[in-house]
Amino acid sequence: MDRPLHSVRSRLDDFLAELATLQYRYGAGLSPDLPVARLYASFPELSSPETFAAANEALARARGKDDPVAVRRITLVRELIATQVEESLALPAADAVVALEARSHIPADDTTLSLAQALSQLPREPHRSRRALLERGAGNFLWENRGAYGDRRDAALQAAEVLGFPNYPALRQDVTGIDTAKLAEAAEETLKRTEDAYRDVLAYVLRKLEPTLRPLPGGEARRHDVQHAQRAPWMDAHFRREDTVPAVMRWLSDWGLHPEAGGRIRLDDEARPGKASRPFVAAVRVPDEIHLVLQPRSGMDALGDLLHELGHAWHLAHVDADAPMELRRLGDASVTEAYASTFERLLLSPPWLKRYLGLPSGTTKDVVRLAAFQALAVLRRHCAKLSYELSLSTKGASTDRADEYADGQRRALFAQPHPGFFLHDVDSQLYVTRYLRAWALETRLTASLLERFNEDFWRNPAAFTWLKGLFARGGAADAEGLATEISGTPLALPEAGARLVAILNQ
Repeated sequence: MDRPLHSVRSRLDDFLAELATLQYRYGAGLSPDLPVARLYASFPELSSPETFAAANEALARARGKDDPVAVRRITLVRELIATQVEESLALPAADAVVALEARSHIPADDTTLSLAQALSQLPREPHRSRRALLERGAGNFLWENRGAYGDRRDAALQAAEVLGFPNYPALRQDVTGIDTAKLAEAAEETLKRTEDAYRDVLAYVLRKLEPTLRPLPGGEARRHDVQHAQRAPWMDAHFRREDTVPAVMRWLSDWGLHPEAGGRIRLDDEARPGKASRPFVAAVRVPDEIHLVLQPRSGMDALGDLLHELGHAWHLAHVDADAPMELRRLGDASVTEAYASTFERLLLSPPWLKRYLGLPSGTTKDVVRLAAFQALAVLRRHCAKLSYELSLSTKGASTDRADEYADGQRRALFAQPHPGFFLHDVDSQLYVTRYLRAWALETRLTASLLERFNEDFWRNPAAFTWLKGLFARGGAADAEGLATEISGTPLALPEAGARLVAILNQ
């Protein structure tokens, strides 16, 4: 039974390198296709239930020997195998979705757009009537083609059955150790505690877009209005790309860092047709070949995205090269998302904004408040998504879930969503749990940085030395363990919301 597991561990680095290369080339607009089917066929042991069974046996033996490092390494591989079993089952549906989206035609006044183009343009469209047209067209397309999207979601249920679990949440909890019921309770508490502050600031930002626009229940706000408001387009003059990118590079230099981390981070910032609209990181080899892909873009949201992906890139580029392969390549995604969010949350730091963007005090105060609103809207949206996705991955992708999705998003955002997004606005492998735990961990990380290195930690080389020590561990620690280590207290999602509310109430 050890042979398939040995094969996985010996070939895993190559598989992940090839997968990241495919994802990089596709997302960077260098390849029109993402041929993962051929890659999966070349590594059949990764998606084999027999390999999962072998990992179960190996994990039991490692626990019996009281070998925590071996337990951690096998645990990470076991989670990956469960994911690949699901992805293999989902491949026909995923291919069908790609084909559907490639030939999609979303009406946009006198022209048509692909689904990807429509979704990319929607938050940046200044005219409300055209945003409504794009949202309605995209939502209707997704509803009419819900069969393919539903098949992809139902592959999760099939994976649970194949691997011997009563339902999908039980499978993910078993392989990740994340208590989804406890996290759902924390998400519900976070929604309750942040409701008043979020609703009040939402009313303010909607009036900035259109004087008569109001949140639900008394107003007519739609999800696309919230998306546009999160961009804070009235602040664009302060966030021109020709200013923000040099400002970020200046910051890195002040912190004693080289933007390319000694050649380990490879920056792709050329404008290119087919390139993803948002930045992303592709880890081909960790830590030696990390691709950071940027599409030239202005705006406060674009700066936040850039800082976020820099956090990912700098984490991956500083993982210990001598660490075991599993700890270099795998880990609790909540941890790397927390590092990325720590970088992104520099938008909440008035001294950072003044020093690197040269903003006056009044503008700085507005930016910090808007950044807190943006973060809180995302947090609330994901808090609502967790309970919905747990239901979806237990009951299946019937149209009954559309009402659940719409009800949850309506409550979280105080805006009307299009129910057609109910199978599209979903995180595979319950990744929503990673985001929520990441934001809880980021709250602990930032507090620790402030306590150790003061409010200008972001220009103190000693602060990055401390962070680099955490980065070097790779996947050795999970979010819960890391939070307890650096702060003495476990993760607490409501505290992440409370921090943002405190900023909004200043």
